[in-house]
Amino acid sequence: MKSLTAYQEVKQKITDDLVRGRYPMGQALPAEKDLSKELDVSIGTLRKAVDELVAEGIVVRRQGRGTYVAEHDLKRLLYYFFHVVKQDADKKVYPKVQLASFTSALASKAEANKLQIKEGAPVWRITNHLSLDGQCVMIDQISLDKKRFKNLSRADFINRKGSIYQMYQMQYGQTVVRSSERLRAGLAGKQNGEWLSIKPESPVLVIRRVALGIQDEPLEWRVSTLNTNQHEYFSELVA
Repeated sequence: MKSLTAYQEVKQKITDDLVRGRYPMGQALPAEKDLSKELDVSIGTLRKAVDELVAEGIVVRRQGRGTYVAEHDLKRLLYYFFHVVKQDADKKVYPKVQLASFTSALASKAEANKLQIKEGAPVWRITNHLSLDGQCVMIDQISLDKKRFKNLSRADFINRKGSIYQMYQMQYGQTVVRSSERLRAGLAGKQNGEWLSIKPESPVLVIRRVALGIQDEPLEWRVSTLNTNQHEYFSELVA
């Protein structure tokens, strides 16, 4: 097994502290000189570790103020996790989300594989309708490990303040830092067609996403169906 370098060990220690909740969301990390002394490393080693955490979106630097644990505010949500716009437009707009269903179920083989749990383990299944300009344009079907989100309820979704990812972070300490997505073309089908007000044989874009936490653990499995008649998936790659 390959041993970790000094800065990788520091990064792992800070990550462990974040997972344990030592540094809550939005809170500043200790000053560099204090943290380097606590971890018994040089300022250079500490900065290299923090640089990687910044690059991964786990912490953010604020000029003249310090380094803070990243929060899921609206700007972060739009930039990283919501990519639907009107055709040929580049402006991302936060959608109106309406909860369609919230049920308890047993994990299918696909859910178990994506969430890294046993097949048949208890899961939450949530269906959301996302609308832009008063039109339902996308259906989100979300699966969550019930053990990780033990006390989650329908009321939590309806009455939450902010986004779903903000709720995960604020109420359960589960911070989504990145996602892994696969896209494919498909047909709407009867149920999605009714929800999207299109024919079952209409073409749609299917987006399959695993949302990952600080330690690359899967927090959410989501299948989104997008009506591409007037809207499209939008993505920016930064070198």
